[in-house]
Amino acid sequence: MTEKMMVLKSALIKQGRQLGFPIIGITGAQLFQSWYKALEKRKDLDPEAVKVGSKVTANPQDIMPDAKAVVVAVYPYKPYLDDFPPGTGAYSAYYMEYPSGRKAAIQLSEVITKEGYDAVVNPPLPLKAAAYRAGLGWFGRNGVIYTREYGSWVALNLILTNAPLPLDTRPQQESLCGKCTLCVEACPVNAITDDGAVLPGYCMRSYMISPGFVPVNIREKIGNKFLGCDICQTVCPWNRKGMLQARPPSNEDIQAFNIFSILKGWCENDRKPLERLANVIGRNYARSQRVLSTAVIVAGNTGNPEYIPLLAKTLKHSYPPIRGHSAWALAKIGSEHSREALSEALKNETDTQVIQEIQSAIQRINCN
Repeated sequence: MTEKMMVLKSALIKQGRQLGFPIIGITGAQLFQSWYKALEKRKDLDPEAVKVGSKVTANPQDIMPDAKAVVVAVYPYKPYLDDFPPGTGAYSAYYMEYPSGRKAAIQLSEVITKEGYDAVVNPPLPLKAAAYRAGLGWFGRNGVIYTREYGSWVALNLILTNAPLPLDTRPQQESLCGKCTLCVEACPVNAITDDGAVLPGYCMRSYMISPGFVPVNIREKIGNKFLGCDICQTVCPWNRKGMLQARPPSNEDIQAFNIFSILKGWCENDRKPLERLANVIGRNYARSQRVLSTAVIVAGNTGNPEYIPLLAKTLKHSYPPIRGHSAWALAKIGSEHSREALSEALKNETDTQVIQEIQSAIQRINCN
């Protein structure tokens, strides 16, 4: 059995390289105890960490009772230059590359299933904790996994299996951040603590494509960022090599993030802009209400009065957070037209939080 598993592991590594995984590690299927303890600590600092824990389990046997190993496949990618045209929502290359990595991971899992074993691709296990335990990298102060070869410009993929694969014996790597605190200092919302805990309730990325009301201070910090925030990674010395290789997104993909088109599409009941976006980032992220909610915030941050007629219409959306964000965005842009739209909407508004948003927006316009 051992020789057979060695052959299977070699086949996984060989096939993985062909599929775009230059680094593959295998760790055991025991409880991720250190991840669980770290999560409990974060819950004390930030209640929003509870949501993270509700989506992930520390015990692989919860997913596959006879699990024996976790295959960790590292899919490197090149980041984007932060040079998006005006009126475009900025987005991280990670969200563009992850679907390709997941597809490759599914293909890689077939090496296991063809031998008669079960395999679950990207189960709800702690990704970074698995990579760390497999000895593939270290935790940066910003809470992400770094590899010597690619820095943190990697998408991690897991394959949980009941195949008794030989486990790697790489030592777990100590952090190489040293005394560097560039990521802590660069974070615009102070989401990174000095000891490397990232607080979801503070992190901008947690609120992008969000189903609920986004805190006002987060809305303003989001700026033109539509999906993903790489600030803490772009300033990292370990990512310099990747930044030198950074490239601009394709013009076709950029068009999918055109804020005016997204807002206009909803106002005219035209689903083409949403479909275009879904083709780029996947339907899981391109959910109508969440996309529109984020687009409204980005529109407000532009300060461009051309958005006022569209925001006056999204101010009447059936979804309260979109109405609330629209009120805030109109106030950010200002003008008499914005105040008129807000005053009219206030007459028929019934949601308590939206009423507060509209009243606050009117007050801000009056004060300017």
